[in-house]
Amino acid sequence: MILVHLLHRILTSVLLYMNDFISETFREGPIPRHVAFIMDGNRRYARQNEVTVAEGHSADQCFALGIEIVSLYAFSLENFKRPQEQVDTLMRLLEGSLLQIHGPNTFVEKHDVQIRVVGRLELLDENVMSAIARTMEATKDNKGKVLNICIAYTARDEIATAIRETVSACGSSAKITEISLTDNMFMEVPVDLMIRTSGVYRLSDFMLWQCHQHTPIEVVERNWPDFGRFDMGVVLLRWQRRRNQVLVEF
Repeated sequence: MILVHLLHRILTSVLLYMNDFISETFREGPIPRHVAFIMDGNRRYARQNEVTVAEGHSADQCFALGIEIVSLYAFSLENFKRPQEQVDTLMRLLEGSLLQIHGPNTFVEKHDVQIRVVGRLELLDENVMSAIARTMEATKDNKGKVLNICIAYTARDEIATAIRETVSACGSSAKITEISLTDNMFMEVPVDLMIRTSGVYRLSDFMLWQCHQHTPIEVVERNWPDFGRFDMGVVLLRWQRRRNQVLVEF
């Protein structure tokens, strides 16, 4: 038993050292401004760990250190096709999380985070919409970081909405440009790095407009609740290496 405890302490110390080493190394290089996450694997995590879907979803990762904008794909329009019990569970979890996330001693307070919830919010129930409104109102003047939470969202719907709003504002299709469409998107800033957990290779209709020819897509085998600081550090170090290679080529 003593040997087991000793090995555990050694392993813990090694992991902490590796985390600190990766974090310090990461800070020495360029930092992506906008990182987007497709948070996949919550239900698989729940099944593997014999917990409910809600408990699986609650094991989410915190804001990435040093990155200005983080966008999370929390709930797709397609998710409304799931069994109603799952949808209700996710909505209750979302409501509770939003009401707690901007409280004292949270990452929002620490990093002065502005929370923006985007998508077809009119499709949500009144309690969730009320929680969203209170959260956004409470953080609207924060100037440090930005956290975009995409709910009742798909990229195709975002693009279609932006086209309608641009046509309405311009009055002529001849005035529609890439810039005018970008101005009417839910999220205007291009994505520097896209990360998907659970090992699934697809974009699931997320931020198709904001991704560009230099946006790398990292698919990580871990389920979202298991995706931690070490995993993030490894992904960011790979991003830095690729970016430096691109700069050398130019």
